[in-house]
Amino acid sequence: MACVNPDIRVVRCGDQVGTGESESTPFGKVGAVFGVVGTIIGGITTVITVSEKLLAVVATLGGAASSGALAGLAAGIAVITIVTLYALDRCIEGEGTRDCVAGVINEIVPNFNSAWDELFPFTAMHTRVDVIVKSRFWNKVESNNAFVFCTDDSAEHRSEILRCYFFTERVCKAAQAGIIGAGIGVGAGIIAAALAAAAIGCATVILCLFALLLAVIIVAVAALVGALIAGQIAKASTADANPSASSGAVLSVGDLVSINGNMKKRDEDDKANIFWFARQTSLLGRVPSGIRQPLSYCEINDLIPDNMDGCFFQER
Repeated sequence: MACVNPDIRVVRCGDQVGTGESESTPFGKVGAVFGVVGTIIGGITTVITVSEKLLAVVATLGGAASSGALAGLAAGIAVITIVTLYALDRCIEGEGTRDCVAGVINEIVPNFNSAWDELFPFTAMHTRVDVIVKSRFWNKVESNNAFVFCTDDSAEHRSEILRCYFFTERVCKAAQAGIIGAGIGVGAGIIAAALAAAAIGCATVILCLFALLLAVIIVAVAALVGALIAGQIAKASTADANPSASSGAVLSVGDLVSINGNMKKRDEDDKANIFWFARQTSLLGRVPSGIRQPLSYCEINDLIPDNMDGCFFQER
């Protein structure tokens, strides 16, 4: 069948000009904070308790040691704050719009897929399934002046993609564990920072500044190492899960699917509309052999009729 755009318009790929509200990824909504508040309070309480005792000890070592400990503590709190914001983002769904789209799976990006994720486990992202959607869902993908991801096909066949994130427990666990690990690292780092500052001393302004800078570096690195170790332990102790349909079947590239999820606009995805998270997925079949590649909305529109795409009756 010829590739005919039923909307008689081109796809809106790339950044759209507008002021539509987006979900700020590190901070989220105030009410949603309660989802991980217990973990956060636990981490902060640990840091405060340990720090009070450590500062009382290093105070006996002299002014340089105390200054180094305080500078290190400030750096440690900054690291813990960053890790906490990542944990809030990764573990909370937040507000959005329940919606449904249908299309074909174009790519699956697994969680913990880079050396950066292994080094900083709290930054790892949930498993992402990229779906080339039918043309009748373009308005949903483009809504709220969102950035639109598209295929690299020729202009006639270029199609819009919706990113669908499937909640992955070990991603959330690693981020939450990172808070505790960073707190423990700060405690150990303050001792080392105080001793280093005391050894360097403050005989001159340059030496004093160097001592404080070194203290900051020592505690920041200790906090990150703590987050690394704790995050990796949480990751290793939590089973990974492949994205799957509601029937339990594991999803793969080339599957025809309909997906229900919480659609929202996220800064981390270039202010695109995405599913955060995908909630219910139905398998509609597989792309048959002999179909033009790469797939576009033209083929998908034919392979998944409107009354069989899983969203048709929900919208009536």
